[in-house]
Amino acid sequence: MAVFKAPRISTAQRSSLILEVSEIVFDTDELLFYGGNGILQGGFPIGSGIGNNTKEQFKLTQHDIDNKKVQLSTAPRYPDLVSMTIIGGIDQINGVDFEVIDDYVSWDGLGLDGFLEKHDIIIIQY
Repeated sequence: MAVFKAPRISTAQRSSLILEVSEIVFDTDELLFYGGNGILQGGFPIGSGIGNNTKEQFKLTQHDIDNKKVQLSTAPRYPDLVSMTIIGGIDQINGVDFEVIDDYVSWDGLGLDGFLEKHDIIIIQY
């Protein structure tokens, strides 16, 4: 049996690199693995060894509808990678249908504005 150990690298070291296609490194500051595509400086997150994938479910209240947002239990580390699904619906597009601001998911002025209703159930993953 073979064991692969990804090279360890600090965030400062990784941030200035362009990782080659299929290259994998372990960021010792963030405790995350990063992969390379030969284009993106610093690579892209591909997972961690600490199980930080979070999935939250919300049954929307009138308060949520009026404020056009819900509060997550913590601010996502990578807001651009947050996904939202409406139960009985389809996946929504981050930045088009909703946006992430700190620990809030908001749809004010975006595609879901006026579409969501009280008692709708949404699932947010980050």
